[in-house]
Amino acid sequence: MVSPQKIPFIMAEQPDNDDFIKHLYVAHRTELCRYLVHKNRLNAAEAEDITQSAFAKFSALERPQDVENPRAFLYKIASNLAIDFQRRNQVQDKYLLFSAADEASVPGPEQVTEGRQRLGILSRALWGMPKRRRQLLMMSRFDGLTYAEIGRQLGLSESVVRKHVNNALADCHKALFARDNAGQTLKEIVKQGRT
Repeated sequence: MVSPQKIPFIMAEQPDNDDFIKHLYVAHRTELCRYLVHKNRLNAAEAEDITQSAFAKFSALERPQDVENPRAFLYKIASNLAIDFQRRNQVQDKYLLFSAADEASVPGPEQVTEGRQRLGILSRALWGMPKRRRQLLMMSRFDGLTYAEIGRQLGLSESVVRKHVNNALADCHKALFARDNAGQTLKEIVKQGRT
């Protein structure tokens, strides 16, 4: 804390700086705010905050009165602060967008139940198909092997592997389709497809 005896001494050293900054503030604050609003598309409150920060940075210089063109220097400071402000806002917006997307992608109880039911149907269809067909489907979809790689490993042609995998997928689709359309007649299913 500064002792009361030292306050007059400190004030005596800085009246030139304070008067200089006050004069600049009165002369250029309004035009600087307008400039920030138009050039950087800020709202009035944001422009005012950035203008205040620009004057604070300018006044923090050791000898601001020695700056050759103080108005241009203030504009440069304010412009840089506006760019930093906009970058921060872009980062915040992206974060909020991604966090909202993450929250939206969290499944609700109905989706979890639906997913479990579909998984059960696929599991039963998978274990109900012939062993070779199941093996080839699992190698293709779960292990990520190409038909050629599977064929080389098992001594089968690529076309045979493709045929078995396609049949396995067809079995899975039929099981899901039967579940989704349970209780409907073939006529109703065909009619839905046409509308």
